[in-house]
Amino acid sequence: MNILSNYPQIIEEMNLIEETLLRSIRSKQPLVTKATQDLLKSGGKRLRPLLMVLSAMQGEYDRKKIIPLAAAIEILHMATLIHDDIIDDAHLRRGSPTIQSKWGKDIAVFTGDFLFCKAFLLISGYNDIENTKKLARAIRVVCEGEIQQYHYRYRTDLSVIGYLKRIAAKTAILFSVSCYIGAYEAKCNRKLVNALANFGMNMGMAFQITDDILDFTGENVLMGKPASNDYTQGIYTLPIIYALQNGDYSKMLKEYLLKEQHTDETFIQISNIAFQSGGVDYARKLAKKYLDKAQRNLKALPEGASRDIMQDVLDRLINRNA
Repeated sequence: MNILSNYPQIIEEMNLIEETLLRSIRSKQPLVTKATQDLLKSGGKRLRPLLMVLSAMQGEYDRKKIIPLAAAIEILHMATLIHDDIIDDAHLRRGSPTIQSKWGKDIAVFTGDFLFCKAFLLISGYNDIENTKKLARAIRVVCEGEIQQYHYRYRTDLSVIGYLKRIAAKTAILFSVSCYIGAYEAKCNRKLVNALANFGMNMGMAFQITDDILDFTGENVLMGKPASNDYTQGIYTLPIIYALQNGDYSKMLKEYLLKEQHTDETFIQISNIAFQSGGVDYARKLAKKYLDKAQRNLKALPEGASRDIMQDVLDRLINRNA
């Protein structure tokens, strides 16, 4: 799904962000440049910079300030993806080989660190100290979320609350910060800044829950091709967590989850339990709750093209093949 093709009025801004990204991730080390450019060109919706631009358009939009900041937030996101792949020992990202699978974990760690440095160099040149602190705190939360997720791998006693805290830290926080900084830098009033930050948080929560549902309902699954499931790494998402709390299915599900080897048949059985236990339906209802909250946040914004685009982005993302 190419979201940007639907919004010609901001394509120019997003193209400028893309140019800034390509320019900013260059290194004197050709291998690092190759690795980062491969990741950049592998795709991605650029949701975080898009949200920053749209939020800034709610106030006094300043291209010279917002474009570098939007690029920085995407570079930070890229860095977290690289480190995420290292932790998960993932071999594919968006259908392409990960940096750690192509060049090894050492190069991947250095590349992730390089991107963090590049992002904060961009931020330091165009941002005030309070927003720099806010971004640093957001990255700290993301890192703590990763550590928590790793610590709780293969635990079958996880709670829904614990899952929600995890995805807030790993995903929603960067959505929220993107909106906040865009609005803040555009000199929006406090009420508007908070509404946009809350919109980003609620959208991020709905987005991640929907992503987790797609592990059981997406196109690959419907075609008989199991998704790259987190459960094989001991990371249990909401449909599975809900099923684990259902006494009629819990014991059987634990047996499948804790198998030493996972086959396509294992995935089919786990998927069936996620549906039969009501786990997928529960996840859909919870995603809808966050979607409704995001809708209410949008209604607090002034009418105009920026709000209309946010609404369209929200609708398209949450309804994608779910």
